[in-house]
Amino acid sequence: MSASKNYLNRYSKIIIAVSLGLIVGLIALIYNNLLDFSTFFLIGIGGELTINNRLIFLFLPALGGLVVGFIIKYGSMTAKGHGIPAILTSIESKERHLTYRDLLTEGFASAITISSGGSGGRIGPIVEIGAGIGDLIAYKLNLELFDYQTFLGCGAAAGIAGLFHAPLGGIMFVSEILFNKVEKNRLLLVAVSAISADMVVRWSGKKLFLPDLNLGQVGSAYNFLTAAVIGIFAAFFAVAFVYTLRKLSNLFDNLKVNIVFKPALGGLLLGMIAFQLPEIMGSGNRIIVSLFNQTEFNLGFLFLLLIFKIIATSVTLGSGGSGGIFSPSLFIGSLTGIIIGTLFYQYFPFSSGSASLYALIGMAAVISAVIRAPLTATFIILEFTHNYSLTIPLLIAALIAERIASMSGLKSAYSPEYFERL
Repeated sequence: MSASKNYLNRYSKIIIAVSLGLIVGLIALIYNNLLDFSTFFLIGIGGELTINNRLIFLFLPALGGLVVGFIIKYGSMTAKGHGIPAILTSIESKERHLTYRDLLTEGFASAITISSGGSGGRIGPIVEIGAGIGDLIAYKLNLELFDYQTFLGCGAAAGIAGLFHAPLGGIMFVSEILFNKVEKNRLLLVAVSAISADMVVRWSGKKLFLPDLNLGQVGSAYNFLTAAVIGIFAAFFAVAFVYTLRKLSNLFDNLKVNIVFKPALGGLLLGMIAFQLPEIMGSGNRIIVSLFNQTEFNLGFLFLLLIFKIIATSVTLGSGGSGGIFSPSLFIGSLTGIIIGTLFYQYFPFSSGSASLYALIGMAAVISAVIRAPLTATFIILEFTHNYSLTIPLLIAALIAERIASMSGLKSAYSPEYFERL
């Protein structure tokens, strides 16, 4: 009788994991499509930029920030900033768990922040929503702490798989970030949820945001050396990003201003930057795609974008805007890779890589250094491209960047210390 009960219990958990993946995958699909439409409608960057366009860029983030301030104050404080620290705090015990109100607030606040031009990403909000749904299901079923944590991880993995077509990346994210280890007792359920979410997006016909890329001779030993150099510089920019984000978060926290108006103030500061550099608005995915389609670059302009993207994201999230840090990290990483890789090629022309290859290596390196998860960063970039010959150069850059960032003394951008200050 006991064995049968255990079997049925395991069977029911798999059904819950599949259902959770399908639900989160559908939410990720809807969320992604709505954000694509609203972002393009409000801040679509293309064609000639007139003074009217620039005036919109100046004031729209502030207006969006004001709306977000009201939503957060009267909805849920967990939507402030990026959501992963809240999940890490929730996963420690069942005493602090996410509610329906938290999830709705996170969804609305992040959508408004990003679509109005705030420099934030989509993955943080979707991971928090996915983990929150797993949290609510496990909490309602009154599961033991181990199972409760497992389903929270299932939802988080499904969120990444649903947004990035990256089930392996989602699995590794949960293992490296949420659980800090790979546990085979949890791995099956997490994998089932991630694959289920990925299937929903694949059935919809939604394509990856990266085009087919000409990467050159990926396996060249010179490219491995280039990857190491990119990893070193990526660690520097990643540490600068985390440091700036924390400093501005503390600055806005200590500011004697009603919390409703803080995101609006951050939005106004962002708009002042966007008046001259509109490319720093939003998640930056469209700019990344445009970089992959170019063969010649103004490295000085790219460096300017890199610095101000760090500032823009830190201002947006530090002031209380809602969004993630993953997409901005991709943006910063792609610029880092192109700048360093191109300079390296100019001095060592026997190198056989391409700008696209350098950008991908930089993306993996910066993500790894920001969240301290080299395997997650590597797998997500691999699943972006479906080119597994990239594995070695991505790992080289990601591991070097993570080690150097750890030596800086700064903790991961996902440290629960962020949540403790809310």
